[in-house]
Amino acid sequence: MVTRIRKSAATASLRRMYVDCRYGQMHLTTAFPPSGGFDELTALLFLHDDNGTGADFNACAALLGTDRSVYAPDQPGCGASDGPSMRMSVANLAEAMADLIDQLRLRQVDLVGIGHGALVAFELATLRPREIRRLVFAGNQQPAVTPEQPMLQVADGKTAPFEEPVAPLVARIRAFLDR
Repeated sequence: MVTRIRKSAATASLRRMYVDCRYGQMHLTTAFPPSGGFDELTALLFLHDDNGTGADFNACAALLGTDRSVYAPDQPGCGASDGPSMRMSVANLAEAMADLIDQLRLRQVDLVGIGHGALVAFELATLRPREIRRLVFAGNQQPAVTPEQPMLQVADGKTAPFEEPVAPLVARIRAFLDR
């Protein structure tokens, strides 16, 4: 059995980047392990609630980015991402996230969604079942079709579980993702 050694860094540095999707440029906050991506765990994609941004997850991204690549996009029409010319449905947002996965050439991804972002995560898991490994969500949203991937609900209301202090939440997420 191979044992992974945790990196000693307490937090990862956060960076910004843009990628193209079918609705224009999408802004992301990212965090990468000190190894530069070698021997890292499954990439993690955070999906924010309505009127949120990827920056809503900065504290979690900095902690979880020590041993995996973390991506927290501003969904189309939010934050610094381009706005679409139409009203975005959950399916449209899931397609934009699929574009992101393709642009970054990610083979496998774990998803964390809060509120409306959880609905996007459910849709994306249904759209891309081979690429989506696990789902973590906060909120009382229920998927239209139950994804086959393992799921963890970290909060059942529209509370703000990703606000400080996040260490206990990150430990719970890490334990689920590392199984």
